[in-house]
Amino acid sequence: MTPPRTIVHLDADAFFAAVEQASDAHLRGKPVAVGGEKRGIIASASYEARKFGVYTPMPTARARKLCPKLIVLSGDFERYEQFSNWMFGYCYDFTPDVEQTSIDEGYFDLSCVRKSPVEIALTIRKAIGQKLKITVSEGIGTNKLVSAIASKLTKPRAFNEVPRGGEATFLHPLPNKWLPGIGPKTSARLNAAGLAQIRHIAGTPLEMLELLLGNQAKGIRQFAHGIDERPLVPVREPQKSFSQQETFATDVTDEEYIHATVRRMADNLFAKVREENRSIRTLTVRVRYNDMAEDQVNESLLEPTDLETDVYGRLHTMLCTAWRRRVSLRLVSLKLANIYDGRFRSELALEVCAQRQDAQSRVAVAVDELRRSRGHSVILRGHDFRLKLPPVDTATTLARQAAMPLRQKIVPARREVSNYIPLRVHNRLRSRGALQRLEPDEGKLSSPVLRGGSGSNAALLPDKTGWEDLLELCA
Repeated sequence: MTPPRTIVHLDADAFFAAVEQASDAHLRGKPVAVGGEKRGIIASASYEARKFGVYTPMPTARARKLCPKLIVLSGDFERYEQFSNWMFGYCYDFTPDVEQTSIDEGYFDLSCVRKSPVEIALTIRKAIGQKLKITVSEGIGTNKLVSAIASKLTKPRAFNEVPRGGEATFLHPLPNKWLPGIGPKTSARLNAAGLAQIRHIAGTPLEMLELLLGNQAKGIRQFAHGIDERPLVPVREPQKSFSQQETFATDVTDEEYIHATVRRMADNLFAKVREENRSIRTLTVRVRYNDMAEDQVNESLLEPTDLETDVYGRLHTMLCTAWRRRVSLRLVSLKLANIYDGRFRSELALEVCAQRQDAQSRVAVAVDELRRSRGHSVILRGHDFRLKLPPVDTATTLARQAAMPLRQKIVPARREVSNYIPLRVHNRLRSRGALQRLEPDEGKLSSPVLRGGSGSNAALLPDKTGWEDLLELCA
């Protein structure tokens, strides 16, 4: 039998917007949103802004119409990470069993703590409010399901405890959408079947639920009874990163080949990131020269990503920056850090950029599946074809080009015309018989030749005809 547990769910209230207000006293008490104009969507809205109907996600243009005085900020993920570490640091002061499910929420287990769980939860809540100037919601229960619903039910500043044995009494009056695995479509299907509340699902035989929910019926029915045996998984320390390095057989100076190598490493690493359903925000490129000295450069993205196509251009710039000494390289490596659970998305689904991101994500998943089943070479990108060829010694190539003689381009000589007259004068001369055809002869034309010039044509005259004769003929 599983021993009784005491799980606390910690959830920050409007985290991004609250951090901005905590960092700038001038923003406190004002409607604030994080998302930015270019992204087209509100990622987080303060509760002052929510009074006007601003919520997440919402197009920024619509949010400004609802709240004309809305302050929209682009966001600072480094600051959010710092506040997140501080917030969960207070949990570690009481227990090592802390599971951070996202940047602003997680669980911690107080089952083996001698002090009262309520007292500890209130102490953490008070410390976060005083030190960080943000508010949190907490729920206390015997499992993850109950504690999470308890913390979210009356946000913001929620604090609810569900006593042991009271799980069903707490859950049964709630709508079915509160159960994990029930989205809008499934909720509508259950409502149509008369199972609008959790108590209805709990009282329905499993065989009938399977007709509506399929294989998920058993797990959802257990949740409806307040049973959740999911373990709490403590965060791994130090934080996991994804890295790969490539040691060349010989020292390489071929920039194109090295850039292709870095891109291929990005393909491999981001495939692992997607496999674990994660996103990354920090990139590190490291190079090792032929004398074993090293240089590196790291950059953090504005938002986490799980697509290698989002960082291709940035990797090119980073490699050029890290390669400070223009000498041959022995090794190059790529590291992905600052790991986030799930895929971060801040664009509205109807935006063109969001649709493009979704399309790229679907392509990436399809490519990953094909490569896992049929090998990496089943689908190749442009840099993969470059890596099929050996690297080129740049110095040798330049020396060969310098030693090769320059080929002079032969331009055929243009035929020059010394005497020409406008076409209208030519016609008058022809009508009077004054223009004679030249006899075929070596180096001469057999007939008058017309030329184009500034919208008019010209004709050749016999060599002995000058402008004086022309004036006499046209008189």
